[in-house]
Amino acid sequence: MIRQGRYLTSRALQFIALEVHGLERAASVLALFALLSSILALVRDRLLAHFFGASVSLDLYYAAFRIPDLLFVALGALVSVYILIPELARRTGGEQKNYIDTIVAGFSVLSIVVCAAAFFLAPFILKLLFPQFVASGLLPTLVTLTRIMLLQPVLLGLSNILAAITQSRSRYLLYALSPLLYNAGIIIGTTLLYPASGLTGLAWGVCLGAALHAGIQIPSIIRDGFFHRLPRLRDHAALFETVVISIPRALALSMSQMAFIGLTALAGLLTSGSIAIFMFAYNLQSVPLSIIGASYSVAAFPTLAAALTRGERGVFIAHVASAARHVVFWSLPATALIIVLRAHMVRVVLGSGAFNWTDTRLTAAAFGVFSLSLAAQGLMLLIVRAYYAAGRTFVPFLIAGVVALGTVILGAASVGALHIPFVLQIVEGLLRVGGVPGTGVLALAFAYAFVSILGTIALVVHFEHRFRGFLRGVSLSWMQSLLAACVCGAGAYLALHVVGPITLSSTLLTVFLRGLAGGLTGSMLCAAVYALLGNREYRETIEAIRGKMQRGPLSPSVVAAAEEHSV
Repeated sequence: MIRQGRYLTSRALQFIALEVHGLERAASVLALFALLSSILALVRDRLLAHFFGASVSLDLYYAAFRIPDLLFVALGALVSVYILIPELARRTGGEQKNYIDTIVAGFSVLSIVVCAAAFFLAPFILKLLFPQFVASGLLPTLVTLTRIMLLQPVLLGLSNILAAITQSRSRYLLYALSPLLYNAGIIIGTTLLYPASGLTGLAWGVCLGAALHAGIQIPSIIRDGFFHRLPRLRDHAALFETVVISIPRALALSMSQMAFIGLTALAGLLTSGSIAIFMFAYNLQSVPLSIIGASYSVAAFPTLAAALTRGERGVFIAHVASAARHVVFWSLPATALIIVLRAHMVRVVLGSGAFNWTDTRLTAAAFGVFSLSLAAQGLMLLIVRAYYAAGRTFVPFLIAGVVALGTVILGAASVGALHIPFVLQIVEGLLRVGGVPGTGVLALAFAYAFVSILGTIALVVHFEHRFRGFLRGVSLSWMQSLLAACVCGAGAYLALHVVGPITLSSTLLTVFLRGLAGGLTGSMLCAAVYALLGNREYRETIEAIRGKMQRGPLSPSVVAAAEEHSV
């Protein structure tokens, strides 16, 4: 029995380590697992909403992420897959092992030193960021949670290094499984560790998720010959060169986290629970973003880097344009459905236990505002990676800095503007939150979305200036997507009028069925518009679906390839 269990485990690990080639196939695998990970993320958020609602406890939990997340972004960017993959590509097998040993050793030393410093400085930093917790006597709890979570940047940074090896060998199935396990760890923390040890259990669940994120990749990497010896600094020059190349990207990503810290700090000054509302809405809009934008940008990167390495500029532009068309093809209709069905989605996903009707209305409004920038965020992820593939890191850094600064400034200004009765009345009317306390958090969602759109426009304009022909390759498809999205939203809205609105007394099943009716109506009309317009991405999607349905059982060649890989 034990031997059989080990055999099945070994076969499972071999299966998830299979290589996946081609942009569409890789994007499909990443999208599928992004969907699964997102489902777990929604389960995670539903559990948090059920236990806490939009409460001070959840504000503390989300606030505790800010320093660890900033350190992860800053340190993790120094060992980013977008830097390490090209470095691995130009090295032979033995050189790759020495290089990875050097990077692991250097990162480990740096991350431990930085996180240790953050451990001791946390009380002073958090006191400045969240004075409301100081006033309410909750600073010690926030410091404890933050200190526990400082394990996360170390573990996730190491996972970044492992992911470079995983992606360079086209093991997208394995790479995509890591975030799923990360959310599983947090769910374990919520359901098992929290009842046993309170809020600290939630923090240890985060660390467990980070450990699983890294650990799942280790067996296949060891089989490749890595880490058969203790990592140490074997190539100081390579470490120095990697850090120098990575600094602009680390600074760019740090700017994004600084903006998030600023918005979280502003939310902490608003009504109690505003941080939780902001994070719930942000996490919800991250679901379609990870399934669409992140999947295509991650899948496209190795192809883009390889095209430029071969000097194929035209192929590079064509691949970026293709991915950009697909991102907008899915994102704009998704935005339309979110705007119309936002309350249904929030109530189905989070409407349980302590998460009340006021929380639902505020989260739904913030979710709708965030979704306005869904396509822009997806395009930014893609184009930034295109710049990294081209070895150009200054422009993404500059855009990120301006966006971060603009987001915090506009966030503060927007919160102030909501104190003007006329402005508040317009916002409450548009987002249907009249008379709901705590609408100030909507100003932060607006600032994030609006500045993200402006930043993406600037990035696209500069990319077209640098790589001529990009806009020519996407403009028609983008206009078709915009028209399809408008019809999609209108169809869903009319369907809701037919089936009736949701109210406080509506049951979960009623809310779900009404939202489903609206979503299906909008989606069918969207597909009809794409078909009538002869949209290229629509045809490719239909052909891909037909091909998978007609494929049937695995061919002997596929089985043989799997067997050969498992030896």
